[in-house]
Amino acid sequence: MSIIRQKIMESASRHFSLQGYAATSIQEIADDCGIAKGSLYKFFQSKEDLYVAFHDSQHIALETEIESIRSDASRSPREVFILETECHFKFFLNNKFVMHDIKELKDSNGDFSPYFLRLRASHLKFSKDGLTRLLGEDIGHYIWDLVMIYNGIVREFIFLLLFENKPLNVKEVAGYIVDRVEEMAACLVQKKTKPILQEALMNEYMQCEMAGKKISIAAYRTSLLDDLSSTLKELPTTNFRKAELSDAIALLQGELDNDKPKAVIVHALLDFIGKEHELQYIVKQLERLVCLK
Repeated sequence: MSIIRQKIMESASRHFSLQGYAATSIQEIADDCGIAKGSLYKFFQSKEDLYVAFHDSQHIALETEIESIRSDASRSPREVFILETECHFKFFLNNKFVMHDIKELKDSNGDFSPYFLRLRASHLKFSKDGLTRLLGEDIGHYIWDLVMIYNGIVREFIFLLLFENKPLNVKEVAGYIVDRVEEMAACLVQKKTKPILQEALMNEYMQCEMAGKKISIAAYRTSLLDDLSSTLKELPTTNFRKAELSDAIALLQGELDNDKPKAVIVHALLDFIGKEHELQYIVKQLERLVCLK
């Protein structure tokens, strides 16, 4: 990296971290570096490009730190994941405008949307890897539910720290969160709870996010229908009943593939399939998707 580009990145990091995207100007960064605005544009075509480069550098630094923590064989999986969680808290505390910027820019500027989708996918994958190390491969099909639960809890505590200035100890909060996640994981396994987020759906979701695209309604619908078929195979019922349900799912797929699916038929098929308790949670998602209720 050239000396000038390095100076620009360092200045951008200071300004974006302390002021956020909207309050920072290219002229401000150029003045801080002692160069003309035109010289800055030789390295970054726009403020947007500079902000993306800033974000990338911050996340590379975060991931590098976490990988360093994970590589220390002297720590237990629990100690490692607590330190990982602390790293995420410190990242947002050191970049307090990041969460606000992500929401504002993703909603208001279509040029940023693909980038933030990829960023979210990368973050979710990192969380999934960390939770798998903590909980073990046996957690299996509960992993995506736990990824969302974990990230939801972390996000709420970050809001308390950043926007409500609550005097919380980050190390204690990180340990508390990991304790709760372990308890929830044990409870899910013990109760044999049906997972909400199926692997097939999340694989499709992650592929779309990594490509900078939102998952389409058609892809989501197909994923749910695939979940119906795969869950059907595990039902503790007769082969005759499975054959009936399989035929109903096939008819439902065919009707939904029509340009103008008949609501009465779709509703009747969903009602028939939903009589099986184990299939109800998927049926309810499909009902919401096709706007029948």
